[in-house]
Amino acid sequence: MIRKIKFVIGVLFFIGIIILSIYLYSIPADEYTVTFIDVGQGDSAVISGSGANILIDAGPYKDARNVKIALDRLKIKELDLAVVSHLDSDHISGMSDIINNYRVKKIITGETTKRYLPNSSSLSEFMTAVDIKNIPFTMVRAGDKLKVRSVGIDVISPSVEYGNSNEDSAVLMFKCGQKKLLFTGDISTKVEDNISKKVDLKADILKIAHHGSYYSSGKEFLNRVKPSFAVASLSMYNNFNHPSVEVFNRLRNMNCEVFRTDESGNVTFRINGGDIRYEVEK
Repeated sequence: MIRKIKFVIGVLFFIGIIILSIYLYSIPADEYTVTFIDVGQGDSAVISGSGANILIDAGPYKDARNVKIALDRLKIKELDLAVVSHLDSDHISGMSDIINNYRVKKIITGETTKRYLPNSSSLSEFMTAVDIKNIPFTMVRAGDKLKVRSVGIDVISPSVEYGNSNEDSAVLMFKCGQKKLLFTGDISTKVEDNISKKVDLKADILKIAHHGSYYSSGKEFLNRVKPSFAVASLSMYNNFNHPSVEVFNRLRNMNCEVFRTDESGNVTFRINGGDIRYEVEK
């Protein structure tokens, strides 16, 4: 009798383990959509998934329409967070239009002092829009950690005041489920070398710094990031010789798939658990 009871208990325990395993396996992984938006010679990307909506930069004003189209396609009416990597016009000009047309809960940018702020109409319009809408606006620095629903954000830079708007860019690591995305603003190899010595930079998707500039994306830095995919946001006809052939060659030699928005249009990645799929607009 005791043996029968033990046998029944063992069978029930085994069945319970099977049921639990099936249940856990059937729970859908968090899904995220990451779109690098074609805004010409500027930067803009949106991360959406698991209830979180995050905009990183909004490009120049003349291409803000493309940002709105991307947000509308994703049926986004409210942004949990807007990131201004730094305050140059090719990153913030379009942000005032976004602020005026969508609810933005919070805005962050890289820490800098007033004496290094650009003196531009773009910055003035942006700050006016922030003030009118009374949006919390915070400067972040290395070591800060944020959480937007299921998306974790580690602030990697700036750790010191570089005295240059590009170098003071907020460098952010986004954790979307099992995958990581590294956004680098317009930093140069000077900042790359600094942060490479301090933190784990391994990421699956890299937003190539400064539109693929020759003075960014150094070999050591890229070796630490080891991205599977990388995207440069730029205009085909620009006055800065972007992107650098050397930068793209470095990435391709690492078996990294490289995209540029001037050729591909919007570049969209879909993250589902440990899987990443991509599609291009053109």
